[in-house]
Amino acid sequence: MPDMVAIADEFPNTVVRFLSNYPSEEGVTSVLEIQTDHPEQFTEKTTDWFSNATTVLHRDDETVVMMLEGQPPNGYFVSEDIEYHPTTPVVARDGYLFIEFVMPESKMAAMWEALDERNVTYEVLSITEGYDVLDALTARQREILTVAIKWGYYDSPRGCSLTELAEELGVNKSVISGVLHRAEGKIIKDAIGDPRDHRAENN
Repeated sequence: MPDMVAIADEFPNTVVRFLSNYPSEEGVTSVLEIQTDHPEQFTEKTTDWFSNATTVLHRDDETVVMMLEGQPPNGYFVSEDIEYHPTTPVVARDGYLFIEFVMPESKMAAMWEALDERNVTYEVLSITEGYDVLDALTARQREILTVAIKWGYYDSPRGCSLTELAEELGVNKSVISGVLHRAEGKIIKDAIGDPRDHRAENN
């Protein structure tokens, strides 16, 4: 992954936004948007900071968009540990990553523990209230839940079957089932809590 301190030292006032990250054969593939006063020089220097698997997707007078593949830092796996992903984009400036999570208060202790176990140096800048479980759902989960409600999937009796819902969305029935199951699980655990968390604390 990029050396944010080296970038900040050589290109002050540069802002890096991680637009997306997803697993790949090389570890993780990231799409970055870089706002800098020197886009051409920045592109030339990328081989010093990034892996060789770097592709420039766009460059203009102020912005570089690139895709890179490589091994992520330990902090990347914290979201997998706690099963919550940061909001996007993750922003890097002045040598630091600024990451925002939306989660129930009951999950925060698990995040501190995961960060410590993975030896990630961090500072909490702010904690705000106003959590909504819908914020923790992915855009795809919200979309499919909305269609399911609209078509009466959760009515009694049901207004449509899972097969009909899949046909309406144009995807495989098993995909719809998996998306709904994960979304329902998040909502139910947030509303009721997960007793397994208490068992782990007692042990």
